[in-house]
Order: sequence, then C-alpha cells, then structure tokens
Amino acid sequence: MIAPAAGIAGPALLVALCLAAFVALCNALSSAQLAAVLPRTGGTYEFGRRMLGPWWGYSAGWMFLVANTVGPGAIALAFGEYLSGVWAGVPTRVIAVAAALAMTGLNALGIRRSVRVTEIVVIFSVLTLLAVVVLAAPSVRASHFAPFAPEGIPGILQATALLFFAYTGYSRIATLVEEVKDPKRTIPRATVVALGSATVIYLLVATAALGVLGAARLSQSGSPLEATMVAAGSAVGVGLVVAGALSTTFNEGLSDLLGVSRVAFAMGRGEDLPGPLAHLGPDQNPWVAVLSVGIVATLVSAFAPFTLAIAVSSFGTLLYYSVTNLSALRLRREQRMFPRILAVAGLVGCVGLAFSLAPIEVGIGLSLLLIGIAFRFAWLRHRRPQVTRTGPIA
Repeated sequence: MIAPAAGIAGPALLVALCLAAFVALCNALSSAQLAAVLPRTGGTYEFGRRMLGPWWGYSAGWMFLVANTVGPGAIALAFGEYLSGVWAGVPTRVIAVAAALAMTGLNALGIRRSVRVTEIVVIFSVLTLLAVVVLAAPSVRASHFAPFAPEGIPGILQATALLFFAYTGYSRIATLVEEVKDPKRTIPRATVVALGSATVIYLLVATAALGVLGAARLSQSGSPLEATMVAAGSAVGVGLVVAGALSTTFNEGLSDLLGVSRVAFAMGRGEDLPGPLAHLGPDQNPWVAVLSVGIVATLVSAFAPFTLAIAVSSFGTLLYYSVTNLSALRLRREQRMFPRILAVAGLVGCVGLAFSLAPIEVGIGLSLLLIGIAFRFAWLRHRRPQVTRTGPIA
C-alpha cells in the first residue's frame, strides 16, 4: 500500500498513516462497545439493524461484503507480485489466482485450522518486518523526505483514504464476536492492541522505505520492500522480505475471507441474502459463505487493477464504519464505554475520507452500493409472496 500512497502524497504518507490510524481507532472503539452490547456475529450489519433499522444494517453489510471480497483479491495480487519476482516466468495473475483459491480452501476447512496458520504466520511476519527496518536503517537518507507534501492537504487526504485499507484488520474481531470468549472484556483489549501495534510497525516500515528509495522510486515499485532491500544492498534482507511479504499477504487474505464470510453468513441468517449462505458444516463452519466470497475474491485477483481494487475496498469499508459510528451514537449513557465525541470524529473522518478518493473510485463504490440496494428491493419482492402463501394470514 505504501507504493501508491507515496505516488499520491510523497513523504507525507507518514502523516496519512497517522490520520488513518486515528480514524480507525475511533471506529474500533465504536465497534468494541457495540460488540459488547450486541454480541452477535455480523459486526456492523447486526449493529445497524438493531440500532438504526434494517436498511442501515443491510447497507453496511453489503458494503462490508464489497470491501472484503475485493480486498483479498488485491492482497492475492500483492502476493503474486512478490512471488513472481523470484519465480521467473510465472505471471503475477496466475500466482494471485492460486493464492486466492488456497486462502478460500483453508477457510472452508474451518476456523480452527485457519487460526493455527495465522498464529504461526503473524509472528514470523512481524519479526521479518522489524528485521527489514533494522537492515534498511544505515541506507536511509534525510534528503528523500523533501519535498515533504508535494500535493498538499488534498494529496494527504486521498492517501489517507487509500491507506485506511491497511487498518481494516481489526474489524474481523467484532464480526467474530460469537466465537470469542468473554467478548465484553476481550474485544476492546484485542482491538486496541492490534491497532496500536500495527500502527507502530507501519510507520517504521514506511519510514525505512521512504528513506532508502525516496517517494518517486517507491511509488513505481510493485514489491516496495524488496526494492528497499535491493537498494540497501542487503541480500539477506531480500530473502527475508520475500518470505515475510508472502506470509504477511497470505495471512491477511485468510483473515479477510474469514471475517467477510461471517457477515455473509449473518446476512443469510437475517434473510437479507439467500438462505444457503447461513448453512453450517462441520465445526459450525459457514462453508457456503466462505466459498461464495472466495469465488469473488478469485475473480478480482484475476482481472482487477491493484490500486483501483484497493481504493474501492477502502471506500466500502469507510461507508461501513460510518454506519458503525452512527450506531454507537444511539447507545444509551449506561451502555457507553467511551465518550460520544469519538464516534462523532469517526463518522466525520469516514465520510470525509471516502469522498476524498478519486472520482472514478467514488463512482464505482457508489454504483456498487446502488446495486446492493436494488438487489434488496428485488429480494424483498421475491420473499413477500412466499410469506403471504405460507404465513398465518393465508
């Protein structure tokens, strides 16, 4: 994500990372207190339905589905970029499709196996990223941070909206609330720890890449951390980056598909989407929902441009969290864990960032929202005659 952000904001992408982290924190705290009050799988889909009404919940759930089925496809593309750099002759798209299929398959096998994979991968990923920062440090040049903000505030805001994609992992915590022990205590702690540690790592990595490559060279790279290690002259670093990038992107794709499948399951259970999505297999795993979102992610990995996919995913996620913050504002005083001003800040931040993206990206995002609304109108018309024939009135 730092490559396209560097092309938009220059070195000021560091400011954009901090702004995105603040908006994400507001959203995370709203999600945490809502999950404590309404501990049901589905995240903001359920929060919006209960606090604002069915259409709000559905719109949030639909945009979450859009964002988090497009997102894993883009992540699979990033995986393909890194692997194709060392596996000469194999096209990036072929690798990306294979990765998306593998992510889907692991999730379809059940949450326990996916979590075991994640536990191992995340430790290796973090250690690798920290090693890259250390190896890059001697080659950092202060001159690469000037001019700091060549596109001014508009460039920073657009980069913030794009980089927001990198902070959406915490949303999986709230969507899995029915599978978490002691959610009222666990979810707020897990959310803050996850978001805080990710922000520190992102800032360290982005500073290292900018300092070694400069914004112009960074923006042109499909595998930015590998390019950073090459420029730093570290052969060991190149190997670490490739291994770390592959494990990190694959891990993120796994968790994305895990979270979005639970929202698809909840919407099927709530009869806002076809009922088979709520089918549970062994170990209570919603494998139909997993395979459905996995197919869409695979199509994205095969055909969609990377930066456009990221932007559309960010737009959908920002609209989703707008509903989260609106829902948090409806909590009663005794239900609140945090001040209302945080939900207000999150709402303003989400709406402002969503519409700071490029016009074509906003247009595609709004078009997908309208498609979802039209689908629900058609779905409700399809369901009502059946209710009339089988219900107690008939």
